[in-house]
Amino acid sequence: MPDPQSHGSNVTPHSPSLQEGLTQFLEAKSKGDNSGNYRRNAKRVITSWLDWLDQPEITRFEQLDETVLAHYAEYLRRRVAAKEADTTDGGIARSTAWTYYNIVSAFLGWASKWGYLQENYARAGLAQESMPDQSTSQQSQQQFWTPHQRTQMLNYVNKRAHDAIDEKGFDAEVEARDRALVAVLAFTGVRAAEIFRSEHDNRTGRQGIRWRDVDLAEQTISVLGKNQQRQSAWLLEQAIPAIERYRTISDPPTDDWPVFPTRHAPSLYQCARMHLRKVEVEDEETIEEILEEHSIEDVLREYQITPPAITTTGARDVMKLLCDAAEIDVPTPPDGPGYLQLHGARRGIGDTFYRIDRGTAQDLMRHQSLQTTKDHYSHIDATEGAKRASEMLNQSEDEY
Repeated sequence: MPDPQSHGSNVTPHSPSLQEGLTQFLEAKSKGDNSGNYRRNAKRVITSWLDWLDQPEITRFEQLDETVLAHYAEYLRRRVAAKEADTTDGGIARSTAWTYYNIVSAFLGWASKWGYLQENYARAGLAQESMPDQSTSQQSQQQFWTPHQRTQMLNYVNKRAHDAIDEKGFDAEVEARDRALVAVLAFTGVRAAEIFRSEHDNRTGRQGIRWRDVDLAEQTISVLGKNQQRQSAWLLEQAIPAIERYRTISDPPTDDWPVFPTRHAPSLYQCARMHLRKVEVEDEETIEEILEEHSIEDVLREYQITPPAITTTGARDVMKLLCDAAEIDVPTPPDGPGYLQLHGARRGIGDTFYRIDRGTAQDLMRHQSLQTTKDHYSHIDATEGAKRASEMLNQSEDEY
């Protein structure tokens, strides 16, 4: 077996088939601390998943992408719907669906570590978004940004941006961007897929928010919601100074410019070449001369070439770097992800407002019903209910 590659590395030229990978995965699990039950369950679930992949004739790691996992998530969603409608014997519970999905995700995470995949596509926004909502017990175990973690991260990116602006002025775009990115996550309740670009979802609204989508005066961001309809996400005033300063520094040439453009150089050069070929009708020699004589940022602005937005994967990488630099205490695997996750910001701000006012939390989260909000934060209801019951019992006993 080859030496493991780091996450995000290129796929190895001689990666095994999915079936061969399953054999290696199970061998690796037999040497670890996982019980024999986990290994047996993993074999059963992943074998079933490979059988499901037989229909589209997917047999190798390089054939996988985020869309394939999204289709698998939709398949599990249909089985959950069948169970809840009680119309067929083929249904499964929500908890079972997520157990299956997480086991497949563990397999793909292992494959990514060994360089067989560029990333764990089961953790991508489109795929997870296609899964059914989790059960209450599962949701209570998900990560959310605590008020202390949120404050700690904001303090770090604020100081970092202030120092960079004092030193570099308008050249402090990266630091200003990172502060605005954290502020949007922390103070809007948006989903990552609503504001960042998905590598495998070309629908309008899944290519990253544009400056035209941001209305600072009305404190809203127009996003494509989970229901596939345009929605106005709240933009709390706590986020506005960071976004205003970032916009001044980045100076977007058009309203169609991404709020968070990618800084991945190959993607920017590819975008410029495609535009110059198709729109400017330049020959290859002239295109290369233009790119050699000018910075890629100047080329994009001069020719009004809109760059792609940062991807959800890129945004996760930003958060990993920021958490490490800010020395934020986040449990590492197997107890946690080791960084503040993108969706954890949404859960965290929802948790904060649910403790203050249930209706405000529902509106912020853009849930269609208060029951959905209550389902997501039932652990708070349980805790508060237990405290009230304890007080009632104490008062009752004091009367005797």
